[in-house]
Amino acid sequence: FKLMVAFKIVVVAGSLQQGDVSSFLKAGSALDAKAERSNPFRWMVDKVWLNIIALSRTIFGPNGIPFFKDVVDIISRNDQAWRRFYDENEPEDCAVPDYEERLMQEKDLGSFLRLCLVRSIREDRTCIAANKYVQSQLGEKFTAPVTDMIADILEESSNRKAILYLLSAGSDPTLMIDELAKKRKKFPTDKVSMGEGQEIIAEEKQKNGFLAGTWLILQNCHLGIGFMEQQEDLMSKTPEIDEAFRLWITCEITPRFPIGLLQMSIKVALEPPMGLKAGL
Repeated sequence: FKLMVAFKIVVVAGSLQQGDVSSFLKAGSALDAKAERSNPFRWMVDKVWLNIIALSRTIFGPNGIPFFKDVVDIISRNDQAWRRFYDENEPEDCAVPDYEERLMQEKDLGSFLRLCLVRSIREDRTCIAANKYVQSQLGEKFTAPVTDMIADILEESSNRKAILYLLSAGSDPTLMIDELAKKRKKFPTDKVSMGEGQEIIAEEKQKNGFLAGTWLILQNCHLGIGFMEQQEDLMSKTPEIDEAFRLWITCEITPRFPIGLLQMSIKVALEPPMGLKAGL
């Protein structure tokens, strides 16, 4: 969503064309492998090869710049450098072989061209590269987690009153909690993703947290209802719990969740946020 908002702003400003966005989204998916020249690079999968061909045929920006028109020949001439780039853990942060200087010189299109290249060669890094693109166009505040509300929730909690996040599809407050933990000098937080066999680990971390005053995040607790049923006694009957201890629980909505723990917790429904910045 935040990437599409950034694209819309840049298109309206005239720096990009709608066709540029379409080319980014489609890459080489519209090409027929049988109708194109065969892939000459043994280290490159065929899907990436089709993406590269599509990239070489794409013109960018309002002036129709064929920026990557020679990319196939360039990769052929500098095969080893491009293979290293292809194998990088974080290619979006690496200098692009043969193109880095030109990308830096492209004031309006450079960040978008880099994004298109990463999307074509390393699709698995597209989301991270997109986040960097949004940051370059809109600023860091539009990619930083929104923590104001969670700070207010923390003030209402206590060492014996857990914070329960009721999750909607695809939502996860872990990043927001960790960002707040950094501000409160409680990072890193302890985390346990509930499931088969995790109850013992969770109980050990919780008891250690009681003594050390750490923050514990129990994730996906709909998969650990048995341990949730113990929480009312653990939180209310443990003689001494450090005042700084906080228990964060994330759970999909389920009728099996213990009513006692539900009543004694601060309940937060984590739904798609309202407003542009929050939605980013």
